[in-house]
Amino acid sequence: MERSVTQREREYRDGELIISRTNKGGAITYVNEYFCEISGFSEEELIGQPHNIIRHPDMPAAAFADLWATLNKGLPWTGVVKNYAKGGDHYWVVAHVAPMRDERGDVTGYLSVRRKPTREQVLRSERDYASMRAGTLGDVVVRNGQLVKVPLAERMNPLWKLNLTTRLYLFSLVAPALAAWLLLRNGVVSGLDWALVLAVAGGMLYSAYWLSKDVVHRANQVRQSLREMSGGTYTSRIDISRNDEIGRILMGVKVLQTRQAYYVEELRREGEKSRRVVEALNAATDSIMVARSDRTVVYANRALLADFGASEAEIATAVAGFKIENVIGMPLEEFHPQPDVGRKVLAGLTAPYAETIVLGGLTFDVVMTPVFDERGATIGYVAEWKNRTQELVVEREIEQVVAGAVRGELERRIEENGKQGFQLTLARQLNAMLASMGQAIGEIRHVLSALAEGDLTRRVETRLHGAFGEMARNANDTVEQLSETVGQIQDAVDVIRSAASEIAAGNDDLSQRTEQQAAHLEKTATSMEELTSTIQSNAENARNARELAEGAAKIAQQGGVLVDSAVGTMGRITAASHKIEEIIGVIDGIAFQTNILALNAAVEAARAGEQGRGFAVVAGEVRTLAQRSATSAREIKTLIDASVQAVDQGATQVQDTGGTIGALVGEVDKVSGLVVEISAASEEQAAGVRVVNQAVAELDSSTQQNAALVEEASASARSMADQASALAELVAHFKLR
Repeated sequence: MERSVTQREREYRDGELIISRTNKGGAITYVNEYFCEISGFSEEELIGQPHNIIRHPDMPAAAFADLWATLNKGLPWTGVVKNYAKGGDHYWVVAHVAPMRDERGDVTGYLSVRRKPTREQVLRSERDYASMRAGTLGDVVVRNGQLVKVPLAERMNPLWKLNLTTRLYLFSLVAPALAAWLLLRNGVVSGLDWALVLAVAGGMLYSAYWLSKDVVHRANQVRQSLREMSGGTYTSRIDISRNDEIGRILMGVKVLQTRQAYYVEELRREGEKSRRVVEALNAATDSIMVARSDRTVVYANRALLADFGASEAEIATAVAGFKIENVIGMPLEEFHPQPDVGRKVLAGLTAPYAETIVLGGLTFDVVMTPVFDERGATIGYVAEWKNRTQELVVEREIEQVVAGAVRGELERRIEENGKQGFQLTLARQLNAMLASMGQAIGEIRHVLSALAEGDLTRRVETRLHGAFGEMARNANDTVEQLSETVGQIQDAVDVIRSAASEIAAGNDDLSQRTEQQAAHLEKTATSMEELTSTIQSNAENARNARELAEGAAKIAQQGGVLVDSAVGTMGRITAASHKIEEIIGVIDGIAFQTNILALNAAVEAARAGEQGRGFAVVAGEVRTLAQRSATSAREIKTLIDASVQAVDQGATQVQDTGGTIGALVGEVDKVSGLVVEISAASEEQAAGVRVVNQAVAELDSSTQQNAALVEEASASARSMADQASALAELVAHFKLR
């Protein structure tokens, strides 16, 4: 994966070392703080990642191939490296890499210690690496991290390829071999032989010189490196480019140098941490004591020495032979009121243990914390002492003042004399708080007292802050709002009182009208009941009328039949009357003729005289009868004529009556239908009247309830009027101006 490169170099801070550890696979297992700082990677981003996470693309592959080839041989490696930083920057280091071995000598990982290179090293390496990437280095090779140009003498001298032991053996054998060879030639030594001896001797002398110089030089380098390491310098250059006996010694020295640099850096880092811890403990206000695993005190911070020193006499009464200069070296359990108990507590301590200890009238809160190594064994104890003697005095004093404040006694104060530091600050602040509270509450109390007396003109005049300022503003706003409210109440009370009186009067009037309405409704209910009874009776009568109308219709039909019969009878009577009239006319003619005859007989009797006197009497009687018959006949005729006329009129009337009865039958049928409708309507009207009657009853009930409510409303209105008057009297208690 290609990464962006800025070619911007990060400044390596002087005196810093970059340290890391990797496992055999090259995965990072440890980095120091400066590694993270200069690389830009966090510890979480580095741990577990392959070491090539910081490999810069400009580094030749041959350099890293030489690194791993050297490390795989179990040899150290040193070289100038361009490392990649997060974001694309880079930084130059002189890397010292050495294998780490376990007790059996097996390689378990690799240790890298890097220091700041010189500017000349950076420029030379940058140039050489560029030539390596371009393939223009010629006979320069990378050997154990160093760019080495093999000299001609080394290339031409085969002895360079031999190890030191072989060369020494060779030197020890060449001279005897040459002498033996010369002796074998019968003691005759020619000039050529002397030339050969001189050549061999010269070569041996040169080789011996070169060997002694090489060995002595590198031996001196070993001595110098060891001397510098003993002086605390772990950055001197050691030539590890050769893998002979002296070279392996130099490699061992290089490994030792690298590991010592790492351990010294770790010790320095741990020492700085320890110093920081010690300085922090000395700067702490709490008293701290550190003891070894045998419970012997080995450290006490300044606060503890100052605290115990100030109370030396009191503590000495509880701890036998106690002196402040003897604190270091004392058993930790001696500071317990019961040393045996303290010893048992410490022996079984597996977690922080808190206890309150009283020494010579002084009260301490002590927290004992055991310290364990990586195996879980106890390697020491840390005791934190907090002198709470004065705090308890102050606490009791504060408790009393606070209890008084809870009871409303804000005039009490905490004594400030004899206090210092936090306690003095706390006392001053509490006193200031109580004074502020007393002033604020006093101001508000005066306002509320005036308010209780009805005086709404008082306000909180003092400028208060925070919650008290808010309380003061709220109190003033409350009084102001109450003043406005009371004013409005005073204005409204008169209106309410007048309105309540009017409402009471109106309710009384309404009550009377409601009672009248209730009485009218009772009458209406009674009338409706009577109406209901009448309508029910009408409905019953309508049903009876319908039955009578049906009977009348039948009778009228029968009357029509009888009228028709009467008309026929009248016709027959008229006919008989006409016959009687004819008969009477005959009788009247007979009577007239009889009268004529009687008259003639009388005339004759008169003529006859006495003989005729009887006949004359008879003739007179006959004449009288004839006259009477004629008179009767005329009367009868008159009667018959009147009767005929009456019969004719009767017949006419009967015929009219027949038509009328026929019409009457039709009308009776109509009346019967109307009576049926009237009956149905009467029944519906009766049902409606029952509903109306029920509604009137409900209305009467509601009216009765309304009357009761009106009476209650009237009583409430009168009560409201009384209350308005009472409220007016109450509001008059307040003073608004």
